[in-house]
Amino acid sequence: MIHKKNMIILWLLCIFGSWMVLPYIYYLDVIPSSVSIAKIFLLITVQSAVLYGIVCWLSYLLVPKTDLRPFNTERSIKRIVYLGVVSGGAVGLIIHLLDSTIFQSSLFSGLHPPFWAGVFASIYGAVNEEVLLRLFLFTFVYFLFGKIVNITHQNRLAFLWVTNVIVAIVFGLGHLPTAFKLATPSSFEIFRVLLLNGIPGVVFGWLYWSNGLVSAMVAHFSADLMLHVFLI
Repeated sequence: MIHKKNMIILWLLCIFGSWMVLPYIYYLDVIPSSVSIAKIFLLITVQSAVLYGIVCWLSYLLVPKTDLRPFNTERSIKRIVYLGVVSGGAVGLIIHLLDSTIFQSSLFSGLHPPFWAGVFASIYGAVNEEVLLRLFLFTFVYFLFGKIVNITHQNRLAFLWVTNVIVAIVFGLGHLPTAFKLATPSSFEIFRVLLLNGIPGVVFGWLYWSNGLVSAMVAHFSADLMLHVFLI
């Protein structure tokens, strides 16, 4: 069962998370200097309120039509947080190692915001991206599979993994537009963006279906902190 109160809280958190990404956006210099901070703040607030209002409402309708349990109350908070922190920390470390070895020649490898901007951006990643990609998109794709085929106890895991991979790919593709505002597109850079975002996408998706949305959020936040704060 999914409660309206949970969705309202998530909606408000998403609006807050959209504010938190502003310092990171300004650091990347992807917004024209002629646009005022007040105007950007107002625009982001309105856009996030509308977008995540729709996303949370659709998720509220879709989740009960699946066997997913994003708000699993049977698992202890300690387990949810612990698994999220450990998984997220491991993901952050893996990405850092890949970035400093295989992808050390990438134009993005040395690009790091100030640690405080990284902390704020980590809130956006943990809340907004997980609500959009896991709570909504993962649920939606899995729901569609359930409409096309009969998902049983025997094939459920296979469809969960297929859904997970699809959403992880979308997660990677979603980072390409910003990346190409900072560097000229190349097959090397595209591969880097897809791989280094696909890996965490798969892990976060696994946590979402197996341990709940909060665990995926904690993992995403932990991974971003590792990359933007502790390993810079």
